[in-house]
Amino acid sequence: MKRVHLFSKTFCSLAILSGVLLLSSCDTTPRERKEIAAREIDQLDEKASAAAAKSKEEIKRSREALAKQREERKLREARGTTAGKKAQMEKDLLGDYRMLSQTTPENLKDAYIYFLQQVRDRREIWTLEDWDYANAIYKQLNDREKVLHDDIILRHATKIKALQAEYLALENSADLKDYQRIKKEQKQ
Repeated sequence: MKRVHLFSKTFCSLAILSGVLLLSSCDTTPRERKEIAAREIDQLDEKASAAAAKSKEEIKRSREALAKQREERKLREARGTTAGKKAQMEKDLLGDYRMLSQTTPENLKDAYIYFLQQVRDRREIWTLEDWDYANAIYKQLNDREKVLHDDIILRHATKIKALQAEYLALENSADLKDYQRIKKEQKQ
């Protein structure tokens, strides 16, 4: 999108340059027109160089932010989970469905629905660590879905796929929010 914007600025600048050359061509010599064109081209080159430098700097800051995000995730993973917190999160996010090994093909969809409702309700107040626990529980749900896959009726399987997509969107939104936090910290 920025490239289109850069292209449109360049295109407008060239149009202005052409207009200036046309208007000034009546009262100028060929040498003066060449000098005017050279000055305008130099200005365009400077603007293009400045835009390229700004883009390179933005790419550098983005890479640094992503590296910091990965580093923070590795630190959380290295700390691991605590049994008490995991059990509490399973209770909160799965409710009566927390015994996933006892979940049947008929009620797996309901387990996903309950899980997603809890995620929707809590996502605004969750820390990244909470998301790590939610991801672990989501993985357990998906593992159970794989085991029961051949016995789940089509309309339930379709609903489960939609709920999985929604969860991934919510989780990606949390990742983006964290990325934006890191970018904001870089500017300070």
